Amino acid sequence: MTFKDKVALVTGAASGIGKATAIAFAEAGARVALLDRDGSGLAAVDRLIQDKGGETMAFSCDLTETRTARAAVEAANRRWSRLDCAVNAAGTEGKNCKLLEEDDALYNHVMDINLRAIWSCMRAQIPAMLANPEGGSIVNISSGAGLVGSRRSAIYSMSKHAVIGLTRSAALQYAKRGVRINAVCPAGVETPMAERIIATYDGDAPSGGGALYPLGRSSTPEEIASGILWLSSSGAASAVGTILTIDAGFTAA
Repeated sequence: MTFKDKVALVTGAASGIGKATAIAFAEAGARVALLDRDGSGLAAVDRLIQDKGGETMAFSCDLTETRTARAAVEAANRRWSRLDCAVNAAGTEGKNCKLLEEDDALYNHVMDINLRAIWSCMRAQIPAMLANPEGGSIVNISSGAGLVGSRRSAIYSMSKHAVIGLTRSAALQYAKRGVRINAVCPAGVETPMAERIIATYDGDAPSGGGALYPLGRSSTPEEIASGILWLSSSGAASAVGTILTIDAGFTAA
């Protein structure tokens, strides 16, 4: 997979899957726009890629606002005159609690970051790709919790199910115009978010993260990034509305 002379935009690029994906795009030859609300983490990833010879732009921003997402896309377009790939990886786990313990503030927080931000970003990314003679590819990050229920967070699971519905609907609307839209469903990835989730487990948690997965271990961010880059590549030219599960077997049972 090569992305030489391509431009990729990655949200949630300061850590976890977003960070691994941004680095993978840069290593494959792409120029990369990095977006995240974590300014210090974003700056570290920006330096890391540039130190390896990559070309980047970094935007510390709140992606739940459409105008903010649009401003970042427009800035990347002004510099590089195109947008070929976008990965919407920004997300939050919310809170480990039962439905009757959830409140409006938690609902708004999780849905804004996990769903509204992707909706806002896509509304900025799609016009840029429609203007690109070669079209473009968008990959949204859902979750294994977007395919099954969650014992620990109904709102989180709901938000990730909604990402799949959004992805499939947009894919149907823009495929014939050259914009392919797909999603990846990871689970149990070795990220700061996963560490926070595991820290909230009570006595019903298995011993060791690998016990949750038939593979015997959790996935790495780099493994998820590989799937994302494949969906973004010409090798996946007929993947439209695809929901790619990379979860060490978590949802296979």
